[in-house]
Amino acid sequence: MRTSPADSRAAARHLIEALSRPLPSNEAHRADAVQAALLTSGLLDSSNMGNSPGVAAAARDGLTSLAHLLDEDVPGHGAGQLLLLLLAERHTFTPHPAPDADQLRARDAATALLHLALWHTDDSLGLLGAALQGHAEETRSCAAARA
Repeated sequence: MRTSPADSRAAARHLIEALSRPLPSNEAHRADAVQAALLTSGLLDSSNMGNSPGVAAAARDGLTSLAHLLDEDVPGHGAGQLLLLLLAERHTFTPHPAPDADQLRARDAATALLHLALWHTDDSLGLLGAALQGHAEETRSCAAARA
């Protein structure tokens, strides 16, 4: 999915809204809920439901979209902010300044996407890296088009 950052932000908002809270604790039900949210957001095409490469690509695009969404607060730093939020959750520390409610929802969505990715790829860290690289490329492309 190569699109504009504005379209990515809209998809990220739809993804966050579509994710049930709390997510089911049962692994299979959780994966189904996250796939349904990806489908609702438009990041996943119904023909890719259950198709591991397609679901992994949708998860990657979702992560890219979340980074674009976080760019709204601090332009150019959304990818770093997303990574910091994920690390803070993983290692149980609070970044400074403390994340607001919207940032926490973006983090929760990213965590859900990475959890789903474990079902569909052997390299979830590579998937996150590809998402952050996609964010950088889309940001540069948009900036070059404005110049």
